[in-house]
Amino acid sequence: MCAHGIRRIAPPGRGGSTGGASDRTGEGASGTENLSMDTFFGLHIPAGTLVGMTLALVISVVLGGLVGLERELHGHPAGLRTHILVCLGSTLITLVSVRMTEMGRGGDPGRIAAQIVTGIGFLGAGAIIREGATIRGLTTAASIWTTAGIGLAVGIGPGLGQLAVIATLIVLFTLWVLNAAEEWIETKGRRMMQMELQLHADRARLTAALSCMAEHRVTVKSIRYETRRDAEIQVVLLRVRPPKSFDRTAFLQEMATQEGIVSVHLE
Repeated sequence: MCAHGIRRIAPPGRGGSTGGASDRTGEGASGTENLSMDTFFGLHIPAGTLVGMTLALVISVVLGGLVGLERELHGHPAGLRTHILVCLGSTLITLVSVRMTEMGRGGDPGRIAAQIVTGIGFLGAGAIIREGATIRGLTTAASIWTTAGIGLAVGIGPGLGQLAVIATLIVLFTLWVLNAAEEWIETKGRRMMQMELQLHADRARLTAALSCMAEHRVTVKSIRYETRRDAEIQVVLLRVRPPKSFDRTAFLQEMATQEGIVSVHLE
């Protein structure tokens, strides 16, 4: 009998069934991978449906709003609405780019994501403000940029939406808990103190006050100005670090006698 006409059939449980088992295993692994990408904390959500995309937009609003709420409560320039719009816009653009690719209309979701990150960088730069000798807004700019990344993850699919939720919790921990820890370290570890000066709105008065601090070896870490209704009185908020041997009473008495200073508080 011709050898080419014979096909050897392997018994069950051996080589022949191994290929079938391996095919089934491959199909199972692929199915598991698809299921994980369409699963949001145990809930099966088809990413390509209108319900799935709508839910992605809602989730982005919630996650962006949580980060923005923290910024809003601490009085930063970019707050609730800014972070919501950044996260929502990133999610929407990602959803559109992924769907366009699936429909065969071209486009590279990776390139679109890169453009989002670059554009948000310029938006974040607008939150950076220089006030006197200090610069504010760097953390807010970073939170805006991170919020765009959270929106991208939500837009790709429910599977990465889980990662977006985890990232949001980490961001909130960083902004809220670590901020309190950082302030404690600066206040206790480095002996940082808060100082408030109320003086007549004259640059020479502030220069004289800063000179007095330098004589007492008080280091000024940051200066912030506040506007009050009385235009003649200027309020200056300073974060200062006194020397190890610091006579608080003598320092306050000399500051109070400076010409043009209405009041001085140190705590």
